[in-house]
Amino acid sequence: MLRLSTIRMDKTKVNMIEKLKKKLGDDKNLNELLTGSAVTFVIKIFGMGIGYIVVLVISRMFGSEGVGIYSMTLNLLMLLAILGSMGMNVAVLRYVGQYAKSNNGLNTIKIIYKYIIGFSIPFSIIIALLLFLFSHEISVNIFGNKSYIPAMKMGAIVLPFLSLNLIGIEFIRGLKKLRISEFLRSISRQLVVLILIALPLFNYDKLNGVIALVIGIFCTFLMTESYILKYLRVDKSDDEDMKIIVTRYDLFKTSIPMMITTISYYFLANSGGLFIESLSSTSEVGIFNVCLQLSMLISLILNVVNTVSAPKFAELFWKGEKVELQKVIDNSNKIIFVVSIITSILMIVFCKFILSLYGKEFINGALSLIILIAGQLINAWAGSTGTFLNMCGYQVQLRNITVISSVVTATLFFILIPALGGVLGASIAIFFGQTLYNLSSTFYILNKSGLRTFFNPIGLLKKIYS
Repeated sequence: MLRLSTIRMDKTKVNMIEKLKKKLGDDKNLNELLTGSAVTFVIKIFGMGIGYIVVLVISRMFGSEGVGIYSMTLNLLMLLAILGSMGMNVAVLRYVGQYAKSNNGLNTIKIIYKYIIGFSIPFSIIIALLLFLFSHEISVNIFGNKSYIPAMKMGAIVLPFLSLNLIGIEFIRGLKKLRISEFLRSISRQLVVLILIALPLFNYDKLNGVIALVIGIFCTFLMTESYILKYLRVDKSDDEDMKIIVTRYDLFKTSIPMMITTISYYFLANSGGLFIESLSSTSEVGIFNVCLQLSMLISLILNVVNTVSAPKFAELFWKGEKVELQKVIDNSNKIIFVVSIITSILMIVFCKFILSLYGKEFINGALSLIILIAGQLINAWAGSTGTFLNMCGYQVQLRNITVISSVVTATLFFILIPALGGVLGASIAIFFGQTLYNLSSTFYILNKSGLRTFFNPIGLLKKIYS
């Protein structure tokens, strides 16, 4: 009997494997999603690992204050770089995903890229000059810390390169060159920073992390632009003979709402440190940013799937293939939520141990880390809401949702940080802001397009037990 039962179980396993192979063979979009996600996941997890090591090394050398200065400089530069790109980093992803496989696709995206660079270079230089000229006022009057003055000036020098790099990485992603785009996004800058701070030269000053960051940004910019120029050089046609499908006005009209959205969302997710610095202390900024960075592990799989699915969303939506698009979303949701819930449980159980690796003072952020994990879990449940809205022409509505959520979050920062302390107050504010953003986005998409981006556990349970 036991042998017969074993044979039946083996046959069941074989049948399941065969069904899975057939499904992957029949569903080209699912195959592309799984293959791309697996590769992107490995690259992104490696990049995040390097990022955690960078913060760990800085915390060991200079304590929570050193982490605070490094994290604050990076967050401010990213915020200003998004502003300097004028939202073109998101617009280029949509248009390249939309036109890359069309007739005359290479010509079209070549024109689009030239337009985008023409917009972004002068604007990012203006922002960099303002940051350099007002570095003293920002450091003293807003952050209350003179240590930020040289950090702001160094950041201003590299800011235009960071803006162009954000655009370049999304251009490569739109071409579905995911290994290259994810290496440039997640690994290259962090790797340069890690190598530099590991050198004996970088062992004595708490600003050395910022110096390494500036060099890392510039090196990544060179790699990104070299790849893009090599790719576009394949096309030898004259620009004047190219058919203009997307005008400068089209780009500007699409990118401005995307810029406001991206800045607002980055503010929503990362501005806690800015408010803690202003309303509390630099050491609390360091503790909070470690908690925030660790909580991002929950949404790692969401970011991975978004990286792969964004161009696919644009391609299927603008072709009118809504049934296929819903299938891609459903398959994405299953992967995102199951992995996220497992990661959440593990991180909550071991949160104090993980924080202790950065130093004893970081253990005080355990409750804040749990709150941030809960917010990221809701983010994972909601699915690829922002990606869907941006790729499918709803950028104005996404802008409105994100701005409102950011205003609510900022208001809560002013109330909760003085009342509860910097780390705990900021974590609760971000939790409520992200929840508002995710619920608003999911229900808007459902009502407007009839597509469901959030995870449906009932549907999964029915399939398991059917």
